[in-house]
Amino acid sequence: MNRILEDKGGRVLAFGAHPDDLEVGAGGLLARLSNEGADVTMAIVSIPNNAEQRTLEARAGAKVIDAELFICFEERQARVEDIPMHELVRRFDQLVADVKPDLVITHSAHDLHWDHSLVNRATVSALRRTPCDLLAFLSSPEMNAQSRTFGQCFADISTTIEQKITAISAHTSQLPKLDVDSSRDLARAMGRISGYGYAETYEVLRVRV
Repeated sequence: MNRILEDKGGRVLAFGAHPDDLEVGAGGLLARLSNEGADVTMAIVSIPNNAEQRTLEARAGAKVIDAELFICFEERQARVEDIPMHELVRRFDQLVADVKPDLVITHSAHDLHWDHSLVNRATVSALRRTPCDLLAFLSSPEMNAQSRTFGQCFADISTTIEQKITAISAHTSQLPKLDVDSSRDLARAMGRISGYGYAETYEVLRVRV
């Protein structure tokens, strides 16, 4: 995982369909990269409900990770599936052009949540002319644990597991659904598999050589 950003700058752009997706799926790696000096931008695509509170929670989670927060469609409350694909790609295009990322992290196409799969499609399309590394994550601990084809690489998050848990916990309105303990348990299990204390698993979609 260290090799992905080695000698390639330090701009990281992560796309999450909704507030809390990035903290659950990639919060440990994002916090670690930020701690190591990378400029991290967390892009939330849409806020489907309770917009005011969930925006505050998203900002609190990003602050824990020490990342800049960008809400792609802050002007309206909507589900990702309510936004036309061409509009998603256009907005992603703009953000990619502004950030000029060395590494992009997004949802997996294998995610069972339809909105998450749409974000994956829009991300891949927006990166069609951008040379950068691309990783994908599963945002559900249960899906991650059950997956047999996922996990082409592991990110050591032993030093940032507490940041990850704190960032997830910032989403107070969602805590009954999130089950913070399962995120810690999964990271510990992935760590046992990979030889780290705690780890996150990713699908490598593209790595520059």
